[in-house]
Amino acid sequence: MPTLNIGTIIAGAYADKVRRTLFAITKSLQETGQLKNEDVAYAAALLNQTLYKIIVEKLKCDKGDVVRIMIDFDVKDGKIEWRYDTLKIEWYVKKDQSIVDQAIKEVLETQK
Repeated sequence: MPTLNIGTIIAGAYADKVRRTLFAITKSLQETGQLKNEDVAYAAALLNQTLYKIIVEKLKCDKGDVVRIMIDFDVKDGKIEWRYDTLKIEWYVKKDQSIVDQAIKEVLETQK
């Protein structure tokens, strides 16, 4: 079974990355006629709807935070079937730059 893994990306851009990655990994199936472009786009839209509910509505993830999304899927009868039980979302929270700058300053001062 294939796996969609979009890598790390800012949360504000995950939907486009899901769509582009899905089209890329199913390209050979599209070329052989096992999948139609419309079916790939529809499957990406279904997954993106679910991800929106999780990432934006439930987690209240900021657009600048970084996420990594992985999910397995099957191709049956010319359709992509998501295996939602395998869905994994890693969320990396962006910190305020002043906190990072302060930590750098403190560590560098102790090293002098």
